[in-house]
This record gives sequence, structure tokens and C-alpha cells, in this order.
Amino acid sequence: MGELIVGALFFGMRSCEYSTIKGERKTKLLRLRNLKFLQGNKSLPKIKGNGKLLTASSICITFESQKNGDKDQTITMHANKTSICPVRAWACLTLRILNYTGASLELPVNTYKINNTIDILPSTEILHHIRATVDVIGVEVLGFKSKEVGCHSIRSSFAMFLYKQDVRTDKIMLQGRWRSDAFLLYIRVQVTAFSTGLSNAMIHESNNFYTVPDTHVQQKQNQNTNTMFNFDIVTDPADPRCRNTRSYATNLNNGLSANNQRVLRPSFFSIFS
Repeated sequence: MGELIVGALFFGMRSCEYSTIKGERKTKLLRLRNLKFLQGNKSLPKIKGNGKLLTASSICITFESQKNGDKDQTITMHANKTSICPVRAWACLTLRILNYTGASLELPVNTYKINNTIDILPSTEILHHIRATVDVIGVEVLGFKSKEVGCHSIRSSFAMFLYKQDVRTDKIMLQGRWRSDAFLLYIRVQVTAFSTGLSNAMIHESNNFYTVPDTHVQQKQNQNTNTMFNFDIVTDPADPRCRNTRSYATNLNNGLSANNQRVLRPSFFSIFS
């Protein structure tokens, strides 16, 4: 489970890609043949006892069929110099499975052997392991309880890790195999680290700016208010202070603003993986 969870985390995998689930899915469960280890530009053979896999420089995983309809999409991750390395995790998993009697590259990545019996790991076991780990760490440290997480937390954590390190959203989408920016719904904006340094940034001396007076903004009669912050009197759609009814931010607030009717969020934002 450790090898699977670490390996899945670095690729933002859906639970049905690395474990067995109930029911039919478009997404295919990965098999050893979908893994490719590279040393530089040279492919390393996936054979029993090939320890060179452990020192590979990168790993490529081909996702044959996915929920979004994309087929044969290959994603690459490089080795790092830490104890939690995607290349090493997948290499250990591959070598372990290939060491089983009669093993082949057609075996799924969640294959394991216990008491001389080869079996496949279900998503329910992964879920139990994740929740047990959350219980051990505790809500005081994490800020959430075990019942609030699941197998899909691996995929959301992938997005969260990269977003927190200021990785460009287009890169997150490509690596996580998202077709739209729907992955932003995974981001927990209440994480305390997000606000670190913001108060200092807001009072920085470079924020002393001059605002060019507007010529097209008309004050309402007998209304004593600051035009800089009065959204109701801005009528020019090109003015950034004019509310955009179709913006993502407005729709997160149910599409309600001072002068605008509610605009329903596009349906594709609720259909993501």
C-alpha cells in the first residue's frame, strides 16, 4: 500500500487507476506494461531482479483509457533525492511483482502476495489505510477528521501540493490530466500557509499608488459615497470594477451581485475527477 499510495500521489491518480473498485469505469487499471523506466533517454528493461530500475532518472506512465475520454496519455515524473520518490516507489513495486512465480507485465499494479497466494488490492483497503493514518496524526495537526478523506484525497492532494508551491495552473492541469480548471475546486483556500506574508504585502511602501480620475463614472444624485468602491454606479463593461456575471469568482458566490441576476455555474464544473 505504501508503494501504491506514494506512486499514485505523484501522478494525481484516480482510485480506479491503482486499485480495484466495484462497478464498471471508463478508466483502466494500470498494469506493469504501462510503466516505462528511463535512465536519461535510454529505456531500462523491466525484468526480474533488474536493480537499475531503482536508480532510474524518470518514469513514464501511459494511461490507456481515462474518465475524460483521453486515451494513451503518457505522463512523466523524475526522480528526486528524498525518501519519498516516485521513481523508487514504482521501481520497488515493479520488482516485487516480477519476483512472484509466473509473473508477467500484464499483472495489475495492485498485485500482492500473502501466504503464498497472489491477490489484488481493493480500494477499500487503501481507504482504510488512509483513514487510519489520519487518525494517528490527529485532527489537531491536520485540521480534519478521517471520515472527511477518501481514496480520491490522493488526487486532490496532488493538486494542493503543486498549487501551494506556486506551480502554474496549466502545469497542474497537464500533469494531473485535467481538461479544465475544475481542479481548482480541490484547493482548500482556508489553509493557513496561504495567508503567510499577505498582511506585510498589503502595507508595503510600493502600494502607494496614484489613481487616475475617471471621466465616465457618474455619481448618483445626492449620494455621498466613494466612487472607488461603489460597484453600483460603474456602467462601463470594460471597467474592471464592473461585476462580471460570468466570472468564476462571481459564480462561486451563487452568481449574486448588487445589480446582476444570478448566473448558473456551467455544468462542467461539477463534473470532474
